[in-house]
Amino acid sequence: MYKGGGENLPVTAEQIFKHLLKRIIKLKLEPGQMISENKIAAEYGVSRSVIRTAFTRLQQLGFIDIYPQRGTYVSRIDLAFIRDLLLLRTAVEKEILYEMFTALKPEVRRELVKRLEENLSRQDLCRGEPDYFGKFPKLDSEFHKIMIDSVNRYSLVQMLGDIMYHLARWRSFDVAFDHRIGQLIDEHRAILEAIKADNLSLAQECMAAHLETITGIADRAVASYPDYFVNY
Repeated sequence: MYKGGGENLPVTAEQIFKHLLKRIIKLKLEPGQMISENKIAAEYGVSRSVIRTAFTRLQQLGFIDIYPQRGTYVSRIDLAFIRDLLLLRTAVEKEILYEMFTALKPEVRRELVKRLEENLSRQDLCRGEPDYFGKFPKLDSEFHKIMIDSVNRYSLVQMLGDIMYHLARWRSFDVAFDHRIGQLIDEHRAILEAIKADNLSLAQECMAAHLETITGIADRAVASYPDYFVNY
């Protein structure tokens, strides 16, 4: 039976769905890996019907593929789809920056910069983390959310909804693959320095470079982990 690493054992279909989704996002269940109702039911100590319901949710989100008579597999990462999602995310974040520069009063901007500086000081303590499962992810999300909330645009991120989980899985792979925590922190610093310099175009350029995470590693990633990706 699945022990849950100290967590309360999931028992309902909804709880198991969320738990399986977390395992997929964190690559504990790897792209292309075969999974079965029987095995997962035994791990969680529940009936197959409960797992079937959870699997249906995961299939609807595009995280598993169910092939009758062949089996169920964790979906592979589609880099073309991830590239499109990153484009959407970049458009949102660049709009956030535009509104920060054009709508916020100087004193509000100064307070915003102070909060971002405080966040970055805590990020610097995470430079030695090898992957995206330590303290850094929360600080990473907080850094972006500080800016988003400053112009009351969190609803824009929420509109992207569940598809953002695919970006979260890509981030789990991308960061660990090239040990990029330090690089991400430096990119955050570049964004903040552009904001402090009152340079909107540079801030947007730095944000776009920060979020474009495929070009530099795609070929190497596919060569190293061919079973993780759809044809690319």
